[in-house]
Amino acid sequence: MKIVVQRVHSPDVYLRYWTRAMADVHWFKKRRLFDYAREEMFEQIAEEFEKPESVHFVAKSRDAGKILGVLGVKTKGSVGYFGRWEPAVPLEYRDSGAGEALIREASSWLRKNRVGRIACMVRYPYSKPETGQWHMALYRKCGFTHKGPVGLMLLANLQRMMKAKQKVENLHIVDGNDFPLKEFVDFTTRAYMSMPEDKAIHGHDPYVSSPDENVRLLRAVKDGKYGFSPPECWKVAELEDEVAGFVIAFMPKTKYRPSHGVIAELGVFPEFRRKGIAYSLVAEMHECFKNHGGRYSYVGTPRTNETAIRMYRKAGYKPVFVLVDFEKPL
Repeated sequence: MKIVVQRVHSPDVYLRYWTRAMADVHWFKKRRLFDYAREEMFEQIAEEFEKPESVHFVAKSRDAGKILGVLGVKTKGSVGYFGRWEPAVPLEYRDSGAGEALIREASSWLRKNRVGRIACMVRYPYSKPETGQWHMALYRKCGFTHKGPVGLMLLANLQRMMKAKQKVENLHIVDGNDFPLKEFVDFTTRAYMSMPEDKAIHGHDPYVSSPDENVRLLRAVKDGKYGFSPPECWKVAELEDEVAGFVIAFMPKTKYRPSHGVIAELGVFPEFRRKGIAYSLVAEMHECFKNHGGRYSYVGTPRTNETAIRMYRKAGYKPVFVLVDFEKPL
């Protein structure tokens, strides 16, 4: 099949093509809790069309003019980012080469605009790994490689939880506002980077491994960039008057998902582990979220972080999404 790739300049036209191309995607066909929503994507695509650093392509068959797929790209600095679940190609055309053609055209446009790297991500349901296979195979075929470890997102339904009764003797969870931001940066380094096994899990993450990046992240959380983060979302655990761990959280504002909190950082220092401190900090955040109307708690961690995943499962979480990041230099 001969394929022609064209740039689309009208958001209405592109959204019409995009709707056809997305018809077979699992979350587009049936709404899933905390997954993407078509209305949310409509809104974001319309917003991207207003920005000169974004571009949108459609692939058509040269003879019949059938819509074979679409791809939207936005740029930030020297990096180009593919839209979610894009290139979007209907099942019947996934072997046509439309996905490859769209990536080639997007790569050419990015090079002309002096963008040096492409990044994209596949987030598929934990219970449906087959839904992400085509996109991951396409990215690899087009020269993309994995970036960092595979991530796991876990979700807890706070409406079904009773207040945790576990009690750690001589443990006190205190207000984190009594500690300057710099101390939380030191806490992060101590909890995530002290041991070789911790570095193997978290060392790829600049927000953990770089104090400068970490302080920028924590400042953004405190300033409300990611959502509501009141003082009670910043807690420090003290065991027999020694700081043993900490937790930082926020509550995003979104009209497409139920009210929920996100655990941004949770750390226990190596010498205080396996005492139930992490579980106690999570339980503290659950009460905080519920007090502010939160119905769910959401958290992410590398899939290799088996100790943390076991703890979250014990605290009532279930794995919901797997995240795989890809990148390609241009």
